[in-house]
Amino acid sequence: MGRRSFARFVVEQWYAVPELEKQDLSEQTVLVVGANVGLGLEAAKHLARMGPGKLVLACRSIKKAEDAAKEIEKTTGFNLSGAYAVDLSVFSSVNAFVAEFESKEERLDILIYNAGIATRDYQATGDGFEETIQVNDLSCSLVCIGLLPLMLKTSEATASASHRPRITVVSSAVHFQTQPTPEQLSSPNYLLKINDTEHCKEPGVMAARYLVSKLLNILFVRELAARVPHTKVVVNTVSPGYCYSSLRRKAGLFDRFRMSILDLVLGNTTEQGGRRVAWAAIADRHCEKRMHGAYTAYMEITEESDWAISEEGYATQRRIWNETVDVLTQISPKFQQVVQTHLL
Repeated sequence: MGRRSFARFVVEQWYAVPELEKQDLSEQTVLVVGANVGLGLEAAKHLARMGPGKLVLACRSIKKAEDAAKEIEKTTGFNLSGAYAVDLSVFSSVNAFVAEFESKEERLDILIYNAGIATRDYQATGDGFEETIQVNDLSCSLVCIGLLPLMLKTSEATASASHRPRITVVSSAVHFQTQPTPEQLSSPNYLLKINDTEHCKEPGVMAARYLVSKLLNILFVRELAARVPHTKVVVNTVSPGYCYSSLRRKAGLFDRFRMSILDLVLGNTTEQGGRRVAWAAIADRHCEKRMHGAYTAYMEITEESDWAISEEGYATQRRIWNETVDVLTQISPKFQQVVQTHLL
């Protein structure tokens, strides 16, 4: 498909956003990571209207999650929400969240990983990784793999049901605008290279960091889909479109100004973006194989960038998977256990 033209972007942004086809989520547990504002909150509201057995909100603090639950109840009338705290920039917090969730919850039918940051400023976390990559990608992998056993257990318990548990990771069409550089690909370890302090300070590296993180989301989900059968758990990614969003909270002054202009001309509401996210999490339950490993945008399955679907793209995907496993195995012994026990 190549780089999306600006004209196509404009047309897609102006598409009418269809209403969601209501699904029966009764007795099902839905988890939205990054649910206190923006797309995550709006997606949670849409799913709340479908009456899940439980809607779990994971935010940076319990107060943020509880406030989101109150907002959802006020807007939808749904009052069966659970609240968890997780700081995605701290691996120990992610591990603690996964352990707590598994100990308290009996099932998990839908997992939406919406959390993310966008900044041009280099900031290392206490774990030693660049913050955007840790929050948007490494912690995403840690959450998805960490909670996979519970989703597999749910799948086995509902073998006769008309649906399988589903993981939906919020990516973005901005991945069309980037690909790994020759310098990064020629390095012994791509993942460590893009987290290297000196490399991050090179011209243009941090300017493209959010784009890179969204590309990595797609590569991770596709490789996970290749390793877990769709008959057990379905995984996909979604682009919510260009929306008014709190994502820009860490953006610089120029970027905020540029986005404010785009907002006026092309911006979709967070409700519309949240609708697209919710769609990816519930659509095509009668034919889930087509949603497995899929990249969705504007409420339809579509193709990723030319680089992502190239031979080099798929080879890099497998390489980054192995590098991610090596890194996260040191962070969480359970991560390696899940990969070895449950994945192909």
